[in-house]
Parts: sequence; structure tokens; C-alpha cells
Amino acid sequence: PQFRGRFDVMARLIAICALFLLAAVPAHAKNINASGAVRADLLNRALEAQKMHASKAGDTGRLVIVDYSRHSKEERLFVVNLENGDVTGFRAAHGRGSDTDHDGYLDRFSDEPGSNASPEGALVIAEEYRGKHGLSLRLDGLDETDKSARDRAIVIHAADYAEPDFLSRFGKLGRSNGCIVFSKADLQRFLADVPKGTLMFVGR
Repeated sequence: PQFRGRFDVMARLIAICALFLLAAVPAHAKNINASGAVRADLLNRALEAQKMHASKAGDTGRLVIVDYSRHSKEERLFVVNLENGDVTGFRAAHGRGSDTDHDGYLDRFSDEPGSNASPEGALVIAEEYRGKHGLSLRLDGLDETDKSARDRAIVIHAADYAEPDFLSRFGKLGRSNGCIVFSKADLQRFLADVPKGTLMFVGR
């Protein structure tokens, strides 16, 4: 009886500890990417990058993940709402230096100036500006693999070669000089949902 009493006390203590641990985990954390839109391994890498760069990227409630293993005709840039777990997908063009045979797949990453390639790694979404492509967003690289992003003018913008009409004609999006490129409508949707300071993770 004495042993059973101690066992019951231990069981209750374990149960209480488990409840405290569950309470410490944000409710949304258990429901992120419930649709499975983002590859689990890529999502985990992006979440780790967000923790690593927490001092440089803001707590905006959003996380942007780019999956360049997918063809450019597919949705492959994902905005993860960390407050409710929802995921919104977008089509996005990659750099011509990353896809020299222009088959719609990214073959390599590079951060070398003049490579016209897409860089990989964690970046933070910086200020808006107006350039030759209209309203655009600057990006600051946070890793060795994308540290030259700002100097290379790797930004987010819209262009005709990312429009649905272009995709319908050619079965793929066009290529940028390394920038992440949306259709005009998708850029507006992205801007409305993703604040400055949000972390973006680019991989494949």
C-alpha cells in the first residue's frame, strides 16, 4: 500500500508537469502546416533558422519559406501564419544563373556577384522602395550563403514573366537576375500579409 501510494503521487506529479509543458507551448505551434503544403524537413530548417536569427528578424507572426525544389509553374513560396498555422502559397521566379537550361527548375544556388543566381539561406525582409520594377522589397542576408544579397540587389518585385499569361504560354515562369519575382497581384497579396522584419528561408 505504501509503495502504491508513492506511485500514485509520482503519477500525479508527472501529469501536472506534462500539463505545464503543454501550456508553455503556443497553441498554434501544434497546428503549423496542418495542410502539409510545406515539406516537413524544410519547415523544420526554417523554424531553426528563425530561432538562430531571432535577434535580427522580428517577431511578426509570419515565416516565409521558399522551396526551390519545385518547378516554377508550382506554388513554391509559402507564407506561414504562426498565429493560426495557415499556409498561403505563391508562384515565384528564380535567377537565370540558377537555371541555365531554362527548364523551370533551380539547379544551383550562388551568392557570387554577377552570377545572376538565387542565393539560399535565411534573409530578413527589409524596407520597401520603388525601382525600375515598381514597388519592391529589399532583403538582407543573414547567412554566409546569402550575405551579399543587399549588395547584389537581390530583392522581391513583380514582373511580366511571372504573370499567369506568361505561365500559360510557356508552361513555366521566366527568370530573374537572382531576385524573387511575383505576379503583380501576388506581390500585393504578399505585401498586405507579410510585415517588414519577417524572416524568409530559401532552400530546396
